[in-house]
Amino acid sequence: MNLSSSARVVIVEDQPPIRRDVELLVRQQPGFTVIGTCGSVQEAIVLIQSQKPDIVLLDVNLGDGTGFDILESLYDLSFKVIFLTAHSEHAIKAIKADATDYLLKPVDPEELKAALAKALRTAPLSMEDIKSAFEALKKTEDQEKIVLSLIDSIQIVQLKQVMYCDGIGGYTTFVLTGGKRIVTSKHLKEFEDKFPIKQFLRPHQSYIVNVDYIEAYLRDGNLLLKDGTQIPVSFRRKDIINDYFNNLK
Repeated sequence: MNLSSSARVVIVEDQPPIRRDVELLVRQQPGFTVIGTCGSVQEAIVLIQSQKPDIVLLDVNLGDGTGFDILESLYDLSFKVIFLTAHSEHAIKAIKADATDYLLKPVDPEELKAALAKALRTAPLSMEDIKSAFEALKKTEDQEKIVLSLIDSIQIVQLKQVMYCDGIGGYTTFVLTGGKRIVTSKHLKEFEDKFPIKQFLRPHQSYIVNVDYIEAYLRDGNLLLKDGTQIPVSFRRKDIINDYFNNLK
């Protein structure tokens, strides 16, 4: 790439609201041009092969596969890669290496600016770098339990038993299968960062839901769980819920 010219950027992200936000942020950065966006593995392969970008902002997990599936399918890996992920900041700091760069969703404008600048001065990833990055990310997704510190004990809870979490003020209630409830003195946000992104959705600022217990998305705007509980979906998060159900089709 000629550094005196504008760097050509492709964005691969399966959630339209996030994809639009990232595109807007990139367009606001001088010296970078968005030449295409898409939301699936197959679309990305075609787009990258045809447009030959300098930089690809690549979602780690897509509805029809992963970013690794895309990179593994491409013969030419001469472009730079910046991974987009909803993993917790703690997890990313633990696995981040000089060869890889990650942006947490929702993307922070200053972090995006820094990542784009870094991409201009670093070499493209090797397939070995890519495999190492995805293996490390997969380990963070394979979490099966969460440890809750309570006033009188420390409890280990299997994530598959968590139907949903209800956050009120500085307290979060874990509602488990069988009707058991565990109340913790931590904000809901602290637990959201620890949950596997494919397993849990946050349809409302006060709730996190295990997707395995969702029965239906009702016309009145609530999620119906298998035990009959109805969880509200906020206006700001409707696109995320709609995208989840669309990806199931």
